[in-house]
Amino acid sequence: MWRTRRLVAALLQGAAILLLPFLRIRGESALRFDIPSLRLDFFGTVLWIDEFYLFLLGMLFLLILGLAVTVVLGRVWCGWICPQTVIALLADGPAGLLPKRLRPAGKALLLLALSAVVSMSLIWYFVPPAEAVRNLFRSPVLLGFFLAQWAVIYAMVGVLGTRFCRTVCPYAMLQNVVSDRETISVAYDASRGDCLRCDRCVETCPVTIDIREGEQRECIACAGCIDACIRATVPVGVDPFVAYRGTVLRTKAYLLAGGAAVAALVLAAAVLQKPAVAFFVQWEAPGATSLANVYRYTVRNDLAEPLSLTLSVEGGHLIGDARIAVPRWSRTSGRVTVVAEGRPPEEIRFTAEGGRVRLGRKAAFP
Repeated sequence: MWRTRRLVAALLQGAAILLLPFLRIRGESALRFDIPSLRLDFFGTVLWIDEFYLFLLGMLFLLILGLAVTVVLGRVWCGWICPQTVIALLADGPAGLLPKRLRPAGKALLLLALSAVVSMSLIWYFVPPAEAVRNLFRSPVLLGFFLAQWAVIYAMVGVLGTRFCRTVCPYAMLQNVVSDRETISVAYDASRGDCLRCDRCVETCPVTIDIREGEQRECIACAGCIDACIRATVPVGVDPFVAYRGTVLRTKAYLLAGGAAVAALVLAAAVLQKPAVAFFVQWEAPGATSLANVYRYTVRNDLAEPLSLTLSVEGGHLIGDARIAVPRWSRTSGRVTVVAEGRPPEEIRFTAEGGRVRLGRKAAFP
């Protein structure tokens, strides 16, 4: 039955979301955005906020991929992936084991607990799990975010529920624009004439629509009506009247898949071409004399090992600490003063060197 398949998918999705913050690659989180350093750990790669173009490329890829999935598979997000649907499905199972009169209250309590777990898991993508749990009741900011997210999530899944899907969900509106007659969707086969008229499909529908009336925006493609139709028709030897219908392999699907593949290749190439160690120098202020200037340097280390570098200049000498220690997966900044030797040059060349790393950068000498 489709409900069983959706439940398996929901459990796998929930496990992945909950366990991913605990997964570590090369000593760092597999996926976490570190707010103090404005750094994204992404499956062994570090992306900094000044590399925002990579985020834009990633968003472009996800946009094309999402469009392709929607055009081909229809509302697969709504019925199989959307947290609002998945959380409700996970609560339905245990609540269904309770006596009928206790099921509404039992489901509400389960949704409350699941909403708390989801709220905490979202925090883990910004704060390491152990640190988040340890400081939850010590940090007012952390506790405030947890409670606010908990309230919003529960309001969405426990209070609004499918009413949100039927009314203001933006994805439902997008579906009307991008889908066509060949998009995979839950549909009633009207060519076979009247069905058994058992009305089980209407009774089981979470958004209270009648699938026999044709395609409707409110449908979330949960396949509950398909299961209901199977239970009614199989015992009497009749094929189900409701099923997933559509075509996957077609020209539009090929074009969108190609676009997503190109976007993925561009993103991968941009990430692979990103240097593992980068060195930046910027003029900051004039020095105490006309022959001196103050510069700010930054060394970014995306390697899994710390760096120890020595800073030097051509055409002058440094005043300040020339030693630069950069921990792994981090960046270090500092200031030095450069005093020109003789006539002030138009620019100064800086070199940061240590071990197998030798980086150069030029800066103006105003």
